[in-house]
Amino acid sequence: MEEKVMHFMRRGAITCTEETSIREVAQIMVVNRIRYCVVVNSAHEVVGIISARSILKAFGRDLDKTRAKDILQPYTITIYPSSPLSEAIEIMCKKKIEHLIVVSEKPGSKAVLGILYASDIVKKMAES
Repeated sequence: MEEKVMHFMRRGAITCTEETSIREVAQIMVVNRIRYCVVVNSAHEVVGIISARSILKAFGRDLDKTRAKDILQPYTITIYPSSPLSEAIEIMCKKKIEHLIVVSEKPGSKAVLGILYASDIVKKMAES
């Protein structure tokens, strides 16, 4: 039986809202030692992602007035927890990305459940 995303994903995700200031996003990322912050709407559905590189692009702007929605990368690549791990790996390789946002399987919802990192898959492969 093939491994599922749910067995490799990190449950939960560090998030911010579209209205969070970039200074706050940077603080969230530093305190939590993360490279990505998931931007969600009021229904806790993913609308985008902010990376450390995204924040660098805001250099020179007023970080208290610039909002997450102003610099986020629209995020449309998601996966379900019950998806085969091989599908997730194929997407990561094809899109040249190192993470996938895991979302609810409830129809019409993109509520964030967690994140699947390539590094976690590699770690499990090394342990096998």
